[in-house]
Amino acid sequence: MASQCQYCKGFFNDETTVQRHQAHAPACRKARDEYIQKNLLIRKRRRPRSPQASSSSTVNAEPAAADEPMDVDFSDPTEHAASELPDNDAQDPDPAAPGVGEPFPSKYAAGATHGRAKTKFEHIRDDQILKGAEVLEPFADEEEWELAKWLIKTVGHNQAEAFLKVPIVSDRVKPSFDNKRSFLDSIDQLPIGAGCKIEHVTLTGDLKDENGKPLTETTELCFRDPVECVRELIGNPAFKDVMDYAPTRLFVDAEGKEEFLKEMSSASWWWKMQLRLPIGSTCVPIILSSDKTRLSQQRGDKSAWPVYLTIGNIAKDTRRKASSHATILLGYLPIGKLDCYTDATRSVAKYRLFHYCMGIIMKSLADAGNDAVQMVCADGFLRQIHPILAAYVADYPEQCLISCCMENRCPECTVLPTERGCHGVHRKRDMDETLDYIDRYPREYKNSQFKCEFEKTLGLRPVPPFWAGLPHTDVFEVFTPDILHQLHKGAFKDHLVSWCTAVVGQKQMDARFKSTPSHPDVRYFKNGISMVSQWTGGEYKEMEKSHTTSSLAAMDAALDVFHENKDIFVELNARTQGHFNILKIHSMEHHAPGIRRVGSADGFNKEGPERLHIDYAKAGYRASMIAISPLSSGGSCVDKDALAGVVVVRVG
Repeated sequence: MASQCQYCKGFFNDETTVQRHQAHAPACRKARDEYIQKNLLIRKRRRPRSPQASSSSTVNAEPAAADEPMDVDFSDPTEHAASELPDNDAQDPDPAAPGVGEPFPSKYAAGATHGRAKTKFEHIRDDQILKGAEVLEPFADEEEWELAKWLIKTVGHNQAEAFLKVPIVSDRVKPSFDNKRSFLDSIDQLPIGAGCKIEHVTLTGDLKDENGKPLTETTELCFRDPVECVRELIGNPAFKDVMDYAPTRLFVDAEGKEEFLKEMSSASWWWKMQLRLPIGSTCVPIILSSDKTRLSQQRGDKSAWPVYLTIGNIAKDTRRKASSHATILLGYLPIGKLDCYTDATRSVAKYRLFHYCMGIIMKSLADAGNDAVQMVCADGFLRQIHPILAAYVADYPEQCLISCCMENRCPECTVLPTERGCHGVHRKRDMDETLDYIDRYPREYKNSQFKCEFEKTLGLRPVPPFWAGLPHTDVFEVFTPDILHQLHKGAFKDHLVSWCTAVVGQKQMDARFKSTPSHPDVRYFKNGISMVSQWTGGEYKEMEKSHTTSSLAAMDAALDVFHENKDIFVELNARTQGHFNILKIHSMEHHAPGIRRVGSADGFNKEGPERLHIDYAKAGYRASMIAISPLSSGGSCVDKDALAGVVVVRVG
């Protein structure tokens, strides 16, 4: 029997289809959310207040208030929708909202202003006015601008030439550009963000040529000045309403016992960092991310290693949207074959190349972090900016690369590989100790005791790190929880699901999932889970958008319960090895502290950089299909799109 959506009156095959429709149709989803909120308000007004509850000041009473949105009448299954894949552009309400805010002490004048000035975008528009140019010039109108964006993002150069020669385009549409050259000339007239720098890096290997001279290899580092990237982001008027300039503590309760953690400004890192900076300073938490990716889907070894930059001042919901352009392509790290090195030394040479290039990129950021730079902010005020590296979004291999530790070790603590299954507090890595050992390595590596401490106890690699000169930065605290790879695809899918399936059997596991009742916040697997051939992350996760003191305590308690009972998997032969020295299991020890430090984990999810690869790496490569600097093709075109779009919005 067909089912009807109560909002658009459309008919669908069954209730499940109706729920999916309501989850993805914007109008119906909005109407459904309004209906839920209306009913919540009615129920809240009707609910009698208890004198004891209103006068209680205990923390234990607070979770009930946070759980209040669940108190809804679910008698009509068409009123709510089972969510399919999480939409990064969606901004769902948080389960708990802060009721009390504690601003940073006024005596420190955090985020203080020093007069007004025009933003870069206002200067661009002023130049257009002085030239007598239209807002969208060199394009005739908004439709032609949309056509240009589509061509540059999705069509290769040769195909663009052919497209513009098609009679229906040249005779009817009649764009101002009639061939590839004039089209690219128009693109080149658009404003662009921070300029691209290219530096050639020559490596001298330990292999020699036929003349006995060491072989060399020259690679190309393409990057932007990170300080100029920060200037562009913090001065973007599009982010005016989603920008924080000072830390704030948020609480769910009036007594200030139940802390609310969502944005970076409400977490502990920013508050502590602001205390270190001079009075009147504005802290800009730098969030870096990097991830090596393949450019070609078919044959070939074309790869890219993009590095991205964003700032924690911008609200995480905005940062997560690729369409908001709140993350900037900072550069491309070189990917060389390093054939001038022997097999024994090539790996270390690659580690050294990474840190050397990152050191070049980050030099100006180190200077600005120490001395401050005056910048025009999105609200039009001047502030003294201290950009400080606060977070680095990377998968586990890159975390090890960044922290200069071996790939069988934890990049945050010194737990031994044989003790990763032990639940408890392990000694954190220390910056000064690590730098001291790396500095001593060339002189003392032949000392057996020193080498044992260096390799066995600390698990380090002898690589001079790029972060040694970064002010106020503890690199072992910049790594954020990788909830995609470590938690959802790692600990949950690869281990817990497989162990539970081994215990109860595939049929029973599928039957349990099939019998799960419908709920708006839980995906329903009508065929169970054994038939899912490709897991993308949305099938087994519902990312937390905020946390409170209680929710983090619950996370810690759940981890305690897991470790207390994990041996049952060995006893039932679901886990064939007799230990749990699994890195992804151990990484959960660092999730709650990471959230307390920089805010909820969905603001630092690894899905973000992977999504950005499409615009900043793969699209530019496929459109050009020639060996050119990536920052001069796909990356800069995306920036021009963003800059021109802001200018249009600003004056529109």
